[in-house]
Amino acid sequence: MALLNTPVPYPGEIWVVVRFLASRSGPVAYDTLRAFLEPHSRESKKLTTVHHALSALRSLGLAEEGSDGQDWVLAGDLATLSWDDYAAFQRALRSAVLGLRGHQPAETADDLRRALVWSLTRDPFSESFNWVVVDSRHQRDAPDGDLVFVNDTRWPPFMAWATSLGLGAPAPHIAQRYVPDCTRAVQQVLEEHLPPDTPVDALDVLRLLREHLPVLPGGVLSNSLGYGLADDRTAGAALSFALMRGEYEKWLVLSSDSDAKQPIKVQDPEQSSLRLCSSIARQETPHV
Repeated sequence: MALLNTPVPYPGEIWVVVRFLASRSGPVAYDTLRAFLEPHSRESKKLTTVHHALSALRSLGLAEEGSDGQDWVLAGDLATLSWDDYAAFQRALRSAVLGLRGHQPAETADDLRRALVWSLTRDPFSESFNWVVVDSRHQRDAPDGDLVFVNDTRWPPFMAWATSLGLGAPAPHIAQRYVPDCTRAVQQVLEEHLPPDTPVDALDVLRLLREHLPVLPGGVLSNSLGYGLADDRTAGAALSFALMRGEYEKWLVLSSDSDAKQPIKVQDPEQSSLRLCSSIARQETPHV
């Protein structure tokens, strides 16, 4: 069952199940999960949200079912999760969906990855989307000519998944719209891999981000779907937005050295041409 299809729960509902499992010291019986999280449905024989959340986690390699078919434990990057660490849940979910940290890209996430790649080619500086806009203007924007979304029922879960993965966000200025704002994912990757207050070559940072967020333009997944870049030093609109937001929020410092041999090109809406950036430094901020 694809993650964008019903009855797969939204990530927020999956988080409730993950948080309960993480709060326990060992395997948790399926009936116990039902009793605590869905007491109103214990007598029902229908498959419930808990069942579908566990199935989605298992498909992503983030939960395992015991040999008796009854007990469940968290697995993969969630195996040592603290019950209140939502940021770690985000990172684990993103790694599983994108096939990182030893995870194999799950077939259940094929449609989600394809939609993420498409969305991150768009321009968050000037574009926001709802289903009507996507359906009327962008449904055949994919290089293969196929629909970006098979049908309209996949748009709401896509927005929920993209937001939970840190690769999208609700538009702050227009209700019920979405922007391809990957700032949260970019910030988490840089927090994990860059020492604070240490300038790093901007091209190295660009390559690091594409390695850990391969749905970005220039990343492996993006390239495999036909969204290649002519110049690998161009950050692209979505990543430029995240870098510029990081600078505005003062957790990034973007510097330009006139003698730099390989500066990257960042889109800046306040400039008529691409902005050159030769080094990037991460500033220490509260944990996210």
